Amino acid sequence: MLKKSGVLFLAALMVGCAGIEDTTKLVQEGNWIAVGERDGVRGIPSRSMSDLKALAAKAGVGTVNVADYELGYNDGVDRYCDVNNAYEIGLAGMQYLGVCANMEDGVRFELEWQRGFEDFQSADQTF
Repeated sequence: MLKKSGVLFLAALMVGCAGIEDTTKLVQEGNWIAVGERDGVRGIPSRSMSDLKALAAKAGVGTVNVADYELGYNDGVDRYCDVNNAYEIGLAGMQYLGVCANMEDGVRFELEWQRGFEDFQSADQTF
């Protein structure tokens, strides 16, 4: 169990670090649509204006295009919240942060994610 958890943690950490570098590059390029889309498809809540400004400052950029960020974010969340993906997201051990709650199939998404997450936890306990 520890070996499997350790490998998963390291993989998540490496993906997270690569994601930070990629996001900074996207901000430097002014590609706020892609920044929003990346957040949305990862199922994380939309960034606040202060978070976006901090991201821009870290990247050395003076402006934030909130409209483009929201456009990309909404597209990404629509893809993330596809009920057909919910079980797999849970089975991968990924946390669900409620971004689909107000969508038409939000309850169904959460139930499918929960089913997958419970299977993930059960599989983790067998090693």
